[in-house]
Amino acid sequence: MTVTTLKLKRRSNLYRKSKKNGKGTTYDLRQVAANIKWTTDLNFSAGELTFDLIQNAHPIIPYTGDIITFSWEHHKIFYGYVFKYDVKEDNTISVTCYDKSRYLKNQDSIVWKSGTIADRFNNVCKRAGIKHKVVNKPTHKVAAEVCDGKTYFDMIKSAITKTRTATKHMYYVYCNYDTVELRRAPYKKLKIIIGSKSAMTGFSYAVDINNTANVVKVVQKDTKKSQSKSATAKQDDPKRTSFKSTSAKGKSTEQWGKLQVTVNKKNKANHAQMVKQAKNELRKKNRANKELTIDCIGNVDLVAGNAVNVKINDLNKTLKNCPILKAEHNFETNYNCHLTMKVGAEWLAIT
Repeated sequence: MTVTTLKLKRRSNLYRKSKKNGKGTTYDLRQVAANIKWTTDLNFSAGELTFDLIQNAHPIIPYTGDIITFSWEHHKIFYGYVFKYDVKEDNTISVTCYDKSRYLKNQDSIVWKSGTIADRFNNVCKRAGIKHKVVNKPTHKVAAEVCDGKTYFDMIKSAITKTRTATKHMYYVYCNYDTVELRRAPYKKLKIIIGSKSAMTGFSYAVDINNTANVVKVVQKDTKKSQSKSATAKQDDPKRTSFKSTSAKGKSTEQWGKLQVTVNKKNKANHAQMVKQAKNELRKKNRANKELTIDCIGNVDLVAGNAVNVKINDLNKTLKNCPILKAEHNFETNYNCHLTMKVGAEWLAIT
């Protein structure tokens, strides 16, 4: 298994004293590159490619903004841009590149009308000037919203969260080589099995309840109007402030003790709606966080947003369609992957 393509193309003549080795010039980096690593992450992070250039005389120096393309065994893996390079005294240059979804970290201020995730996705991608495609089109419309000084990622995330709550469908952003796509998870349910006797070379399984809640209290604050016009009138006055609340409680309090969180009631919600809000929040929070990391033989389909079957003899567990949250691919002689996965959680529970 080998690197098919690893090329650098000059994107601009900016900061060059001459046009020699300038815009449009292409370099083949296959013979001087090492430690090639590709990472995809479901947590609204751009795809990342890192590698080292080990050179002697007349080294190729990458510049910020240069275009990097990478293929493995004729599979197109990465198309992106140099965002950082570090020249070291031993003639090694460490390079960090991000794919086109990195431009969704741009900030903007937009008043959104009611619409779908796809409406927002198409809008911000056009503003960012990146090639894009809606692969799985959602139909649910989210309410109008004002986003002031937020990133495009945050604007899409807001719509994704509201759609997930309303429809139980999980959407995410993924850069498919040179095209940023809106997909529904799991995009692929891989039929392969990663297990103790097939492909897996190591694992770690952790369980915690640090961010778990088994009692959710929905609170409504009532404040009587004050006759005072002083600056202190803007603060909560204990004599004029009271709280009304309703709670939802899970059976896990017997095992874990009382783990309570409070949330403010939704605008204009009545008592029945407050009860429903508490139950909905409890359903999301009343579970232990179970995270599985796996080291395995490399496969280009093991990327964030896909699902894979896992069988671990030591844990006596067989997990079907286990969500891949993050995938790190190391393209060395022994191509391998490090996967971060959720256990016992549906896609809608992933945050």
